[in-house]
Amino acid sequence: MDVIDDMYGAKKEISECIKRHGFVREHNFWFFWNQQSSYAKTYFFKFNNHGLFAVRYKSGIWECIGEVLAPEEKRQQLFWDFLNFVLLDRKDKKAFAFIPERFYNEINGMMKNSCNYRITSDPITYTTPVFNLEKWDENMAGSEWKKLRNVRNQFFKLHNAEIVPSKEIEKEELLDVVSQWRKKRPRIERNYYTKMYLNFIKNDFEGCDIARSVVIDGKPCTITAGWSIPNTKNYYSAIGLYDYKYPGLGEIANIDDLTQIKKRNFSYADFGDSTESLLQFKNKFKPESFYRTYWFHIVRK
Repeated sequence: MDVIDDMYGAKKEISECIKRHGFVREHNFWFFWNQQSSYAKTYFFKFNNHGLFAVRYKSGIWECIGEVLAPEEKRQQLFWDFLNFVLLDRKDKKAFAFIPERFYNEINGMMKNSCNYRITSDPITYTTPVFNLEKWDENMAGSEWKKLRNVRNQFFKLHNAEIVPSKEIEKEELLDVVSQWRKKRPRIERNYYTKMYLNFIKNDFEGCDIARSVVIDGKPCTITAGWSIPNTKNYYSAIGLYDYKYPGLGEIANIDDLTQIKKRNFSYADFGDSTESLLQFKNKFKPESFYRTYWFHIVRK
């Protein structure tokens, strides 16, 4: 196992590993790169031709980002090798992961038989809606879409609004959108996501297939951005935020996002982990299915 701490120097090698073995939404070099901050450093754990993304915080906590970049039959063991390094060899405090339910169940089963590790408490569970883009109609025709159609029509009637690529907007204006969004969101979202959003803006949305903003009277109010999930025809809508200044902003941004994703011939769109209240909002757009992700910590016994 090699522990690579020069992420940009190893960009080609990491990108090739993603191309070979990537299969979930977090398998994106720039998503990984943009996790960095003054209190968090990114690492790539290389296991021959396989790999694992991780962040180490100054507090001594490690975070495993996404699932292991390897064939399914190898993922559990490589995750275990990661734990052995950070918790036994380095003797750091704990490891944090947020992973889909299936992989969590496998890890949890291993923990029950482990002499070295345990999960600290019941995991925090989030629900992710998934949209079948064949079923998405940007015109929202029919009675089932009446409320959302009215929101859209009223919004453009009341406001001088347009939707443009985010790269065409001054970065300082986009940074202000993040600042305004941050004031309205729960603490866990503010702490976990803000720096990543700021880094994506500063890095010109590198790694994103789509990045768009609703602009009203010349001022941006939203940011939606995301990328293709490797080795699939699916898309991850990774960034979806707005400044809350106008009713209907969230609906307009998401209508546009789904429409743009469909235009690029993706099959499904993953709209990310959602609390109960956020899921109620996303349900307006009629997802076809859902899956759960688990957030949890592992420590030494």
